[in-house]
Amino acid sequence: MPRETEAPTLRNFKVPVVLVVGGDDDLIRTVSEAALSLQVLVVDSSPEDAMNTAVQMQPLVMVIPGVVYDKDVSNYDALARDIRAGLMRVTPTIAADQLGRELTLMMHEAEAKRPSWVPT
Repeated sequence: MPRETEAPTLRNFKVPVVLVVGGDDDLIRTVSEAALSLQVLVVDSSPEDAMNTAVQMQPLVMVIPGVVYDKDVSNYDALARDIRAGLMRVTPTIAADQLGRELTLMMHEAEAKRPSWVPT
């Protein structure tokens, strides 16, 4: 018979995250469509809030439209390197299936650098 003071064991784990920086509604929709089959959380951020959001959410991949990325290449590269995330520079017309394939590869690479599903 269990004691009344016993509580279930809680496990800490991180949900895989893809961060969309400076994306319009169409890009966010495309990333969300691709992310469904990958079972990852999609978070969007303005370019101004990208650093704080990335540090807080620890995404496996950052998806950034080329026009946004080109405005601050060195800082986006440094941010991705610091949080050990993949960085995907995309065009506005990228298809969900292509994005999904690239996300899958980049997520596996990032996961190898820092496993997010390891219980603590």
